[in-house]
Amino acid sequence: MKKLSLLICLLLFLSGCSDYKEVNEMAIVSAIGIDYANDNFLVTLETFNNKVDKQSGKVTTYVRTGEDPSISLAFEKAADKLSARAYYSHVKLCILSEEVAKNYLDQIADFFIRSTYLRENFRVVVSKKSPQEILEIESPETPISSIAINLLLQTNAYASNYAVDVPFDVFLSDVIEFGKDGAMSVINEENKSFFIDGLAIFNEYKMINILDNDEAVIYNLLQGEIKKPVFKLKVDDSFVSVAIYDITPQIKVTKEEIEISGNYKAKIIENTPNLDIKKEEVLKKLDKLFSNLLNEEITNFIQKLQDNKTDIIYLANSYYQKTRDKNDSIWQYAKVNSQVNVIINKKGLVFNIYENNG
Repeated sequence: MKKLSLLICLLLFLSGCSDYKEVNEMAIVSAIGIDYANDNFLVTLETFNNKVDKQSGKVTTYVRTGEDPSISLAFEKAADKLSARAYYSHVKLCILSEEVAKNYLDQIADFFIRSTYLRENFRVVVSKKSPQEILEIESPETPISSIAINLLLQTNAYASNYAVDVPFDVFLSDVIEFGKDGAMSVINEENKSFFIDGLAIFNEYKMINILDNDEAVIYNLLQGEIKKPVFKLKVDDSFVSVAIYDITPQIKVTKEEIEISGNYKAKIIENTPNLDIKKEEVLKKLDKLFSNLLNEEITNFIQKLQDNKTDIIYLANSYYQKTRDKNDSIWQYAKVNSQVNVIINKKGLVFNIYENNG
């Protein structure tokens, strides 16, 4: 919040009185929400108030919504309701409704690419509630919705490992490149608190399904975009949990088979049944059980991608890079063979999952 106050102050006072007047007449848009209903696009702009409370230093925002069958005119109508001229260079977040993600993302992308005042390096998410409703939420814990959601994406991607913290231009590059499809996190809200509620998966510009958070962990694992995911195993009506690290996924695609391999290290973080983990035979059994668990989850995940015809882990692209054969459907019918090994670290059986590897 202090950084935001400093940013606005710098914008206001950076280059003398003439620039002060120019910047002071701008409405700095921090987030964009896009919905579609009754044959109209609904564009909601979350905008910083250009006055900061001198005593508290609190920065506040307000939202305005415009609607029109044309996406460009919906933007203009929303901007016309602002207190000053819309300034889009500091947009950090774009929220899409499920309806937009399913049916209108190609139009949105085309508008963003052609726009002379919008950059595409903001984060993008799908919302299970209307983007307008999300951006209007204000509470002591989340005074500015866009900042709260961006922080949620960043911290969850580091800690819980099921968020996808992806800029819109990176998502578009996946859509455009052969043998790749995109994915983005889904957000939801309850009692004015935001949370990650799945992973939206796409085939080109169309969202075709939403995976759950556990499946999102497998997605991040196979992408190599993950820190220390935690997996739990039921043993004697209780649980043993391990955090996996040193993850380097190896994926090989042929006409007949998708092979996933690799040796993943793990450390025990919960031993509720009090297994004697100092015994080598107990650890070997746990190695096998967790390996079987992870291989089953990887297999189920890839088969679900095959069923949905979405290539969010770039299997067709991987096959093309090796063979130069542009076949975008081979992977959909290939057998999945996951042979990942989980090896529990025998030296440090218990550890803090946020510590550095060592």
